[in-house]
Amino acid sequence: MSTKVTDYLAEKIVWRKTADPKHPYMAEVEGEKCVIRLNDFPDEHLYTLIVNEVEIADFDDWSAQWSRP
Repeated sequence: MSTKVTDYLAEKIVWRKTADPKHPYMAEVEGEKCVIRLNDFPDEHLYTLIVNEVEIADFDDWSAQWSRP
């Protein structure tokens, strides 16, 4: 999969809850480890998408294609 945020936002991803409050969601997409980080909102965007330990994008609105637990 590409590291373009539009690719990840369009992908159907089922997120799993983690025990880490700073990184509350994780998923595996085509063998790549995806993590959602919570940021210091409102000074920063609410979330950051991290794929294979690389920050891909900051965002505030959850993709309609994504499923949270």
